[in-house]
Amino acid sequence: MRNRYGNKEPLVSIVVPTYNRPEWLPITLKSMVEQTYKNIEIIVVNDAGTNVENIIDEFNDDRIKYIVHEKNKGLAGARNTAMKNATGDYFCWCDDDDFYLPLAIEFRMSQIKKLNAEIVYTRALQNILERKDDHWEVVMRRLYWDMPFHRDKILIYNISPCLCPLFSRKAWDDTGNYLLDETLTTSEDQDFWMGLSRKNDFHELKLVDCECTYRNVPNGQMSGNRNFAQNWPIIYKRWRHTATPQNYEWVKNTQNQILKNAGINPSDYGL
Repeated sequence: MRNRYGNKEPLVSIVVPTYNRPEWLPITLKSMVEQTYKNIEIIVVNDAGTNVENIIDEFNDDRIKYIVHEKNKGLAGARNTAMKNATGDYFCWCDDDDFYLPLAIEFRMSQIKKLNAEIVYTRALQNILERKDDHWEVVMRRLYWDMPFHRDKILIYNISPCLCPLFSRKAWDDTGNYLLDETLTTSEDQDFWMGLSRKNDFHELKLVDCECTYRNVPNGQMSGNRNFAQNWPIIYKRWRHTATPQNYEWVKNTQNQILKNAGINPSDYGL
């Protein structure tokens, strides 16, 4: 597929895990098929939830690939299935209750070319929703994370919600095609970003080009109201040794303090 200037555009694979949210999925998919950047494939992985094949069929768009898990594998498992079936030169992720603004992929791809980068990430607007009788109502909107990238600091905190980065197949290949850890019930994306960052920088793009939702109810989003701290010891231990020598002690001490603040004893995990 060629762009407006007649040049061949790289294929971008968009990973969309979905589970029991058929009322939100159409909004997500609509935002993708309406992207100004047209050379995309949308890989929807139904993680053994409500059948949404009718929603896929209504779009009548052959860029959408639909895969169904027979058994629930969790968010990491659904994303892994999509990644394994993706054929794109670049990847981005979007959960089934989030959406992109129309220029999102075109903007990211233009910047990845301009910067000669392998990974870029933008900003997201978070919509806080509460149930009002028979509908959801936005009660607050805010910038969702505003973190600069640093090779050592990313070992301490997550810099971006999952729908903001766009990364190349080369960046993924550089990790040995590292997959999300399906044993992690939280922080699986943070672990994946740590892996990507070991050989490639995340280039920060200070622009909001997508929106995500948080429903103020138990399990109101795919990540749910989970204890994100519980898996920090695992990912800290996995990646701590990759800190630069000059910052290793600072990374170790900061990670351990974060764990202590969360009521976790670092020494219980050999940290």
